[in-house]
Amino acid sequence: MLGITRFFLAILVLLSHTTGAGFTFNPGVVSVIVFYFTSGYLMQRSYTRFIEHSSTPIRSFYADRILKLFPQYALVALTSFAAIAWFGPAEHVLFLNQEPSLVKIALNLALLPANYVFPPLTIEGILPHPIIPPAWSLASEFHFYLLLPLIFMLPRNRFAMLAGAALVIQISALFFGSGSFNSDNFGYRFIFGVLVFFLAGCAYARSTTETFYRLLLQTVWTIYALMLIGVAPTLGLFKNRFALEALLGAVLAWPLVAAALRAQISEPWLKALDNRLGRLAYPVFISHFLAFYLSEKWLGFQGQEGAAIPACILICLAISLVLMKLQTLIDNYRLQRRGFSSMAPGKLNTPAPGTFPHGREI
Repeated sequence: MLGITRFFLAILVLLSHTTGAGFTFNPGVVSVIVFYFTSGYLMQRSYTRFIEHSSTPIRSFYADRILKLFPQYALVALTSFAAIAWFGPAEHVLFLNQEPSLVKIALNLALLPANYVFPPLTIEGILPHPIIPPAWSLASEFHFYLLLPLIFMLPRNRFAMLAGAALVIQISALFFGSGSFNSDNFGYRFIFGVLVFFLAGCAYARSTTETFYRLLLQTVWTIYALMLIGVAPTLGLFKNRFALEALLGAVLAWPLVAAALRAQISEPWLKALDNRLGRLAYPVFISHFLAFYLSEKWLGFQGQEGAAIPACILICLAISLVLMKLQTLIDNYRLQRRGFSSMAPGKLNTPAPGTFPHGREI
């Protein structure tokens, strides 16, 4: 039931960005950490298939990811800029009050620069934030895609060393609430730290056949569990931005994804629902700020609270259905171009071939 799980996590991200949900902590951060882990798991299996079936696996893998990530993303970004130019900047939606410019549009469409809006690593032209505010996490994920062919070349000990280095960076950042190195930037957003979550997902995929990677995953999980229940509360780390959420996501990711993968679905209607919701999750993730904006301009809501929240969800789902239909047309070409399924049957009850944590088909 990975599709339903992904959709639920995407809705949590949406709710975490509203002004009136009333959360005492940020569940969207937990969701993003789980997405990182799931991406590592699925991309490990997917890239293995590219190596097995493509004569140019690196180029084919990158092209496949671009065809899956960018069409919906570009459409939402351009629509957001066009809406601001037509209706005017938002008054009650964070970051959708930016004046469009060619440089800003180009940097947003490039996606990778979207990760560099947090000090000390910033690109001036895209500030104050991507026009799709959650796009910074997609940029982090695409950094992982770029690194994946190199990660595949690493022997087991070097893989463990890389995971250990990223873990040290990520956990060290949780001890700092401010400054250039802190729990928000290197602990949650930049690839230097969050790479550990992607690598944990890779290790989970490899653990079905190699004990080394299962031991590595267990070690990483145990460290984060001890941080969550012992070290962090004792040393007062939860006062630092997103420290609690990042640790909670790190501890929940493995058991949550494992449970979703093992869940047996026999009823046809539930399989169809799981597939449909999984495909909607990515559009929901990237379009909910546009939905917030439209609820302000079309319906007159001032912020996202009370009746505005279900209205925003309905607008977001409507946009997402359109995006899903568009991507279906693109996927017909993408999958034909690739010529093989990127997920072979495995020992786990894995998701149907062609599914991905943000709702993107592989």
